[in-house]
Amino acid sequence: MRNWRTSRYISAVALISLCCLTVSASEKKEPVPKAPLFCGAAVFADLSGPVMKAVGARFDQLEVGARLNFRDHYFPICELGIGESDREGRENNNKFHARAPYYRVGMDYNLNRKHNGNRLMVGLRYGFSSFKYDFSDPDFSDPVWQGAGSLNLKNMKGQTGWLEACIGCETKLWSFIRLGWNIRYKVRLHQSANPSGEPYYTPGFGKNGSNTFGGTLNLIFDVGKTTKKKTAVEQITETINK
Repeated sequence: MRNWRTSRYISAVALISLCCLTVSASEKKEPVPKAPLFCGAAVFADLSGPVMKAVGARFDQLEVGARLNFRDHYFPICELGIGESDREGRENNNKFHARAPYYRVGMDYNLNRKHNGNRLMVGLRYGFSSFKYDFSDPDFSDPVWQGAGSLNLKNMKGQTGWLEACIGCETKLWSFIRLGWNIRYKVRLHQSANPSGEPYYTPGFGKNGSNTFGGTLNLIFDVGKTTKKKTAVEQITETINK
């Protein structure tokens, strides 16, 4: 009898201790606070384009952009730039030139659930460019008449639209300044070109083809943030969520 009472007493103490540990652990684990509906806006510039131009790459770009921040997870984004290419053939003397603006619009999503300033981003973009390109070849051989001559085509028109899938990350450097990078897989959706030949390069897309890779290194400036005081929109949103 005493052994049964003793074992029952020990079981009761163990159960109470387990409950206390569970409650204590749940109290220490604080829930992640929910970010406001509108967390601000940012502008940014791509640093990789000037580097490509400085090292004499066959094509380069100057790009800036802006985005909004909702819940610190949803980032509608717009990117504008000017792409340029001056290419000279290695095995012959043909030359290609194009310089034109382009734009991209899309959305990024932050996979990091903690609002600690670091972000792991995935996103989609639609890009488009309408441009003109030149092509010349002083040693052109006519494929029909088999005659030698020169070819000089100017202001040929082209248009290209493409889709980009992006993945990257960004971190806070200081106060309102961030640094972010991403890699992009680009798929051409549609293209129109001169019957004389497709362009070697598409501004904003890169080397012409059905698909290609790209990337950016962005210096980001947060130009607007919500304060600790909740706005009327945030108060209404919070009431609806409850």
